[in-house]
Amino acid sequence: MDNLWIATTGSGIYKVRVDSFGEYEIKNFSQKNGLPGNRFRNICELKDGRIAVAGDYGVAFLRGDSVEKVFTAQDGFANEKSLCLLEYKNGYYVGSDGGGISKIENDKIVENIGKKDGLSSNVILRMVYDSFSDGVFIVTSNGICYMSAKGEVKKLDNFPYSNNYDMICEPDGTCWILGSAGIFVAQSKDLIENLKTEYLLINAKHGFRSLLIANSWPCLENDNLYLCCDSGAVKVNMSKYDMASKSYRMILDFAEVDGIKHRINRSDIFKLSPQTQKLVLEPKILNYSLNDPYIRYSLDGNDLKPTECLLSELGKISYSNLKPKTYVFKISILDGLNGNVIESANYTIEKETEMYQKNWFKLYVILTGCLVLVWLTWFVTKVHAQKTLLKQKYELEYAKKQIKMVNETILSIAQTVDARDPNTNQHSRRVSEYSVYIAKKLGYSREKCETLRQMAILHDIGKIAIPDAILKKPEKLTDEEYKIMKSHVTRGAEILKYLTTVDNVSVGALYHHEKYDGSGYCQGLKGEEIPLDARIIGIADAFDAMTANRIYRKQLDLDFVIKELKRNSGTQFDPKLVDILLSLIADGTIDVEKIYEKTKNDPAENFK
Repeated sequence: MDNLWIATTGSGIYKVRVDSFGEYEIKNFSQKNGLPGNRFRNICELKDGRIAVAGDYGVAFLRGDSVEKVFTAQDGFANEKSLCLLEYKNGYYVGSDGGGISKIENDKIVENIGKKDGLSSNVILRMVYDSFSDGVFIVTSNGICYMSAKGEVKKLDNFPYSNNYDMICEPDGTCWILGSAGIFVAQSKDLIENLKTEYLLINAKHGFRSLLIANSWPCLENDNLYLCCDSGAVKVNMSKYDMASKSYRMILDFAEVDGIKHRINRSDIFKLSPQTQKLVLEPKILNYSLNDPYIRYSLDGNDLKPTECLLSELGKISYSNLKPKTYVFKISILDGLNGNVIESANYTIEKETEMYQKNWFKLYVILTGCLVLVWLTWFVTKVHAQKTLLKQKYELEYAKKQIKMVNETILSIAQTVDARDPNTNQHSRRVSEYSVYIAKKLGYSREKCETLRQMAILHDIGKIAIPDAILKKPEKLTDEEYKIMKSHVTRGAEILKYLTTVDNVSVGALYHHEKYDGSGYCQGLKGEEIPLDARIIGIADAFDAMTANRIYRKQLDLDFVIKELKRNSGTQFDPKLVDILLSLIADGTIDVEKIYEKTKNDPAENFK
């Protein structure tokens, strides 16, 4: 059409043409002319003569100098920010920044293609028609996908790189994939079959030392591919990328030992005296080509991994204070294309040892030292053994007394709380028993079980602060009374925050009335936001409340209690803990009547 169309990111679209007088005629199309916004990134001339433009706020079709049709989110785009366009088969495909691909047919959006349909991402950077397969390659933000002529979409997840920008497909099936790693060369059929293979990568080792720029548009002219790179515009000849000649010669005739040159021969072992401090190697590579190949070298026995550098960067290689042993210096010239070795050489270097460095002398010193150490160890052990044992005995007895004192104190506090209400007598003891049974099923250690027992004993300590008129009221509590009753969790946590002898002891008091679905109090936590210890104490507390006599009702039948546990699984209680509690009841581990009698007759039996 002899027109140049220019997309801008603020002024809309420009059409430039030369009139019959040789003057430039420039026409601007913007939001004022009916375009969806003024920010555009893609222009496509369609087979029917129309111009399609895509931008941040949708897609428009122009015919002549008029905006014929506009598509935005209101017309069915999942995301109206459009990144690319493609006319394919009987429709127009629009790639978006997060909404996948929208298909326009007969001036309507007839289909949205996204991750649910096989795309690896809903961010579509490019859609490229492949005439070899009559399909479309789709470059997403995290990989490459393919859409067949039948509209079937699949991920090409065996392609070795994900941060790609664009593709160029030639009629013979050769595909060029542009990305941050360089340029991959692949065959269309290999990509479509999703083969796991080694694709040729043109990068710095091949002489392509620039970085490709994302969101740029390449230009293919005959065999020359023009690319936007960090260093400017770069031209790549697509027919001669692997035709570089290579001709090199490697020389290493001398090694410098502590500043003195010595001849080195590849076929002989180069020996260093035990006093050698510094070894310097200066290999020379004669380069008869225009390439700057990569060099790999290492001193096996000293270097953890080989060093690679360009020939132009290779200088003197120094090693200091080498240990007495045999080393192999390896140096190779690498093929700039795929890293294969073109030429290599190995040199054996041996640093000799002094007498005191020899193994038999070291063994003698070690044995002598061991005998002296054994005698000293025996002497010191004999002197201090009794003292250490006596100290350990005193410390153990003191620790036992401390533990007993803490346990008795905790039990006394719990019994004080329970004593305020005869109907909840020994409630805290039974809750601690049920909690420990559940914890053992969860694999708690003995120490963690003991901590949980103490935490459960004190979970209702906040009821000390609740008036008797509310605590012992047989009728339903008023809203104000219920608010005061609920405060026992925060008051309990406040009381227990100074009790440092039990780790996190306030957790049980503060969170045992939280519910798994978040409807509990006082924080409204849900699921695993509720500490596991508090979830255990919560279900144990509810179980005892249902299986014990209360001032406001009688003990509930066990079958009814089991139904209530199942009914509230996932709402009030952690489903996993419900399953464990039901299994403990089923196998007889938890026998309500026996535990009720045991805590009633001997409340301190298991609290030791």
